[in-house]
Amino acid sequence: MKLEAELKSSKPIQPRQRALLNILFTASWLDCFITRQLRPYGLTSPQYNILRILNGSSPKGLSVLDIKSRMLDRSSNVSRLVEKLRLAGLVERVPHLQDRRMVIVTISESGKRLLDDIERAGFVSGQNTPGSKLSEADAMDLAHLLDKFRE
Repeated sequence: MKLEAELKSSKPIQPRQRALLNILFTASWLDCFITRQLRPYGLTSPQYNILRILNGSSPKGLSVLDIKSRMLDRSSNVSRLVEKLRLAGLVERVPHLQDRRMVIVTISESGKRLLDDIERAGFVSGQNTPGSKLSEADAMDLAHLLDKFRE
C-alpha cells in the first residue's frame, strides 16, 4: 500500500519528506511485525538481536560492551537484557581470565536451539518475511539506498 494511503494523506508529499516518512513508517511497521513473530518464543527484538550476535561470535563470546556496540538499538540496557536471557538459560556469563571485572557472555545450547526453531519457522527467510517480494537485485539496491540515506 502506498504511504499516502497508509497515512490517509490527500496532499502530495515532497520526495525527500516522503522518503523520510516512509522510512519511519516502515521501521514502526517492521518493529510491530518482529514483535508479533517473536512473542511465541518469549523474546523481545533486542533479546533476539543479542542471541544472534552471540551466535555469530560463538564459541568465543563477547563482553557486554562488545554486544552493545553491535546492537541494532544501541540505547538498550544490554546488562539487563543479558541477565534476563541468562535467567532463561539462553546465555551464559563467564568471568574474563585476565580482567576479573569483565564478564564474557556466550550463547548456550538452549539459545542456539531457540534460534534454530525461530529460523525453521520462517522468521528469517520465509515467504511471508518482509521484503520477500523483492528480488535479490532490488534488496541490494534498497540496502545501498538506505546506506546512502544515512551518510
